[in-house]
Formats: sequence, structure tokens, C-alpha cells
Amino acid sequence: MKRNISLIVLVTVGGGVLAAPGLVRAQKQQPKHALDHWEDPYHCVGCHQERFTDWSAAQMSCGFTGDFFQTQYFQYAVVDSQRDPKMAGLAADCLGCHSPSAYLSGLVPPPPSRALDNYWDQAWPWLGSYQTLGQARQALDNAAVNPPYRERWRNSRPVTKQDADRGVFCDFCHSIKSIENRQPFNHNYVPDTGPGRNTKRADLEFPWSPYHETQVSELHESAGLCGICHNEKNPLGVWVKATHIEWTETRYAKRDLVCQWCHMPPREGKPAKMGRERPWNHAHWFGGGFTGFVEGAAKVTLAVDETAVRAGSSISFEVSVGDIATGHWFPTGATEERDVWLHVAVFDADGNELQHIPVPPDPNDPNDRYFITSNIMEAFPSHSSYGGALARDALPEGDRIYQDIFLDSAGKATFGQWYAVQIVGNRLKPDETRVERYTWPIRADMAGQDVYVRASLWYRRMADSHAEHLGIDRRLHLLVSEDEKRIHVISN
Repeated sequence: MKRNISLIVLVTVGGGVLAAPGLVRAQKQQPKHALDHWEDPYHCVGCHQERFTDWSAAQMSCGFTGDFFQTQYFQYAVVDSQRDPKMAGLAADCLGCHSPSAYLSGLVPPPPSRALDNYWDQAWPWLGSYQTLGQARQALDNAAVNPPYRERWRNSRPVTKQDADRGVFCDFCHSIKSIENRQPFNHNYVPDTGPGRNTKRADLEFPWSPYHETQVSELHESAGLCGICHNEKNPLGVWVKATHIEWTETRYAKRDLVCQWCHMPPREGKPAKMGRERPWNHAHWFGGGFTGFVEGAAKVTLAVDETAVRAGSSISFEVSVGDIATGHWFPTGATEERDVWLHVAVFDADGNELQHIPVPPDPNDPNDRYFITSNIMEAFPSHSSYGGALARDALPEGDRIYQDIFLDSAGKATFGQWYAVQIVGNRLKPDETRVERYTWPIRADMAGQDVYVRASLWYRRMADSHAEHLGIDRRLHLLVSEDEKRIHVISN
């Protein structure tokens, strides 16, 4: 089922800050916090070395310093917040989730980071199929769409991060006391930190520490903790992130399998150097859209009955995409960026592509053009009024793509989620199976060959055209699943 969401624009107050039912934020008040109200994460390494090492290689630690966030934030979000009255609160709201201590301290915008984190720093821990880091590096070089990467490879060893560069860090998360309202979204956390406050909250039973106060927290074992930032309404009232909301509609939620069980998988051991052995406690690497999570997130099945076909004829077949294993829609998160697409083609025995088989358009769906890969210049890095167009998908044209398209007030696709007034999409839902139908016109020059019809499902974190526009590395295209059939082509 394709999704076509058109949401009503809400009235904004406070110069563009969203006023939604049950949530009122007073951003113009004097900040109640200072950066030193939280301990820097490196202070935690003395007792929580394993957790700190996990966090150092995780996306949470790069919430502010990541190359994509830094570039998009300072080139577009900060600029738009200054030139457009409707977006007056944008620069602060981005920090609410990407650098919450800066946001709560009123440091808006913070100074740009002096040491950007390249996403390859976070890629290598999930390349588990390789025996050595050297093999993983070589694999990345071989697969690179913009080589070479070896010169840019950085060591993901634990590092000191301070002030805004801390991103989403230990003391911040473990000092959250509650959620401002029943619905978690738009960074509506309630922190409990500052002079004289040193209580750290988590889900461990009977916690104890010689350094800080401890408290068992039901919030920290709930999916609501994640929804604080993984649900988001933009200043125009559109749900531009809804991962937690998506989860509430799945069988995972009904079975109380929360985000942490997949993204912070439990393991045995000590949560702290001086702690006791526990049958389980959570890892802190917060896996997401990388190799170890993406591979197998869905299954592709190719249904071709023929084992031999005649050159010059044509056959029809189906490809099903199902067994969606995620606890939310796929892809999720920043869905104006994330893409999953199905490429169907004919290959020879050496793996060379001989013929691309495009998906036929659906004349009954006016939005179908958004769900077939195209390189037309209709995507914009921000509002279509503020810059030149980019190639929308930057992929081979004619593939089925499972994505969300964010449309701005001019009806143009935008990568600036804050300008979205409408979302059209066809992302994959958990437990859903999609069936795509194809027709293969067998070329005459294939006569006498054994060929392979292959259906491949791919994932990427952002469009190549957008990465190139921002001047950052293009993200890898990760294989989710594939299926193929060998077919003999008979001469006429």
C-alpha cells in the first residue's frame, strides 16, 4: 500500500517554534543550564570503559560532529533560521536532539566543530563478515563510489569530546528524569542536572556507584526514551520523523520488544568496572543503518517459472519484497534522505550486466513517478526558493524505489525536512510483502547463452547527488537481499 500523507499546517508561535497539543516550549526564556552541568563523556571511561568505547564508535557520539549534520546545519538550517521568520526556532530545534547540552545552555548556534567525524569512522564495527580490519578496508575501497577512502580512514579509538561536540552523550541521557508530555517528540525531555544534582538513571536493578547517585528508571527501559528525538514535527506541523510512532503499530510493540533490544542488544558482564556480574546489560553502540543491520532487513524472491526462453520473445515475472524484519517502516529515520530500491537486470556468467529491466509505471497512481528512480532535477537541498535543483535519486533510472518524498510549498522535493508541507511515500512496513511485476523482452543477441535474471534490494543513507552538493563523502550502497535465476536463451 502506498502512503500519501498531506498534513494540515499548524499555527506556529514564538517565531516559528511549533505549538502542538500538549507540548509548549518556551525557547525564549533564559537558559536554565550551562555546559558544565553535565560531565564530559571522557569522565565516564574510568568505570565504564566498555560502554565508552561503544559510544565513541556510535552515531550518538557524532550527533553534532558528523560531516553530514555539520554541513547541512551550518549551510542551510542556520541560514534558513536567520532569513525566514517561519523558521526562527530551527537552529535551536536541531540542537535539541543533535547537541542537547548546547540547546539547553542556549548556545545557539554553537561554533562549528573543529574535527568532523566522517561516517566511515562508524562503519567498520559493523563489517563483521571480514576477518581483519585490513580486509574490511580493502572491501570498502573496492566498493567505493568515490575512491580512495583509505586516505580518509580514521581510527575510532575513544576520544575526548567537550561542549557541543559531545553530541548525545552519557551524562545527558542518564540524567533525563521524564518526558514533558505523554507523547514523546521534539526533544521534550526533562533533564535533572546542575549543581548539587548527580543522579544517574538506568534500567539496572539495584544499581550502586561510589561516584554518583543511582536510580532505577522505567523510562530508560521504554521505547518512549527513544521517541523523544525519533518522533519529530517540523515547524509546519508535519511529522518528518516517526520511527517510534511506527513501532507502536507493530507486533514488536504488542510483545513489548522495545528499541533497546535491537539497537542496544543485551549481553552478559559488568556494566561498570566495580559493578557486579549481571546476566544482561545493554551494549551502547546504537546500531542502525549500517551493514550488520541492513543486510537481511527484507527478503527478495524472484518468481520466474521458465528455465529456457526464446530470443526475441518476452516473458512476465514477479519479484516479491517481504519478511520485513525491522520494528518500524523500512527505511526509517530521516526518510527524506534514506532510500531502499529494487534493481532488476540480466547478467552474464561473469556478473556483467547485460540488460536492465525497468519496473512498469502504474497509470492508476498519480504519485507513482516518485517511486520509480529518476534523475530529473527536481530535488532541492532546502526550499526550492533558495537554491538550484539536484538530481532527485541519482540512481539508474527505472528501478522501484521505496522512499518518502518531502514536498515544499512549491510542490518540489526537498532535503530540508523543515520545509516539508506534504509527504508522499511507499516505504515498506513490517510483515508486509510487496509484489512487483516485470516484463522481460529477451534480446536477440543473447541467443545461445546462459544468463541470470537477478533482483537486488539496496539501501543507502543519502542520495549521492546531495552528498556531492554538500561536499561530503557519498554513502555506500548496501545490499539488503537478492535472488537470481539461471535461464538458457534459445536461438530462433
